[in-house]
Amino acid sequence: MRLWSRFTDGIRNVRRFKYAAFAAVLTAGVTAAALAQAPAPAIPVGIKVPVVLVGTYTSETAHVGDIFNFKTSKDEKLGDVDVPAGTPGHGRLAVVQKAEGKQHGNLSLQADSIDMPDGRTIWVNIDTQKPPTGRLSKRHTTPVVLPFVGAVVQTTSGDLVLDSGIPFDVVTILPRRAPAPLLTAPPTPEPTPPATSASAAPQAPNAPASPGAMSGTSAPATPPALPGPAAPSSAAPSPAGSSH
Repeated sequence: MRLWSRFTDGIRNVRRFKYAAFAAVLTAGVTAAALAQAPAPAIPVGIKVPVVLVGTYTSETAHVGDIFNFKTSKDEKLGDVDVPAGTPGHGRLAVVQKAEGKQHGNLSLQADSIDMPDGRTIWVNIDTQKPPTGRLSKRHTTPVVLPFVGAVVQTTSGDLVLDSGIPFDVVTILPRRAPAPLLTAPPTPEPTPPATSASAAPQAPNAPASPGAMSGTSAPATPPALPGPAAPSSAAPSPAGSSH
């Protein structure tokens, strides 16, 4: 009798363990599904984030579309997202103009995103109120002749250089699926219509055809005027020369 009681108690314990394990697995699955369906933390739009440039860029060697890098300069909290200082970001060079003659070089940056360590992307633009400022590398000296004087002076121009560590601000924008097109992308040219030769131009529909063209033969020449007495002149005065 005691053996039977121990046997039944063991069966009950096994069943209780199975039920507890099943409940734990079910609870874990429901929790994982809830976390998967939870919306991603919203990033407020229009928040300015101070950053500094990483790397040096110059209009002498840069090209449109080159990647530039930056990083946040202090801890930020964007909605529910904590952005620590030093979080990297990147963008692209939108304008690159090398120095030529008296024309200084130029660079323009287009920021894309702050790249979070967990793989999330915070989309940003450069704040137009605090863009990066650079310096000119004075390497190009061009002689210029002054008109009417004949004197020659030297004008110095240089390429624009953005040094590493330059501070500027980026501002958060609405999420994107892909980086925005560069602002300097050339428009798609319109197709050029095929050129038509003058000989193949169609005749105007209201223009009367010449007799020769209708019959296929040349039109007769106009007979010369017969000699006779000269008619009196009856030309009307020009309106510009008339007087009242």
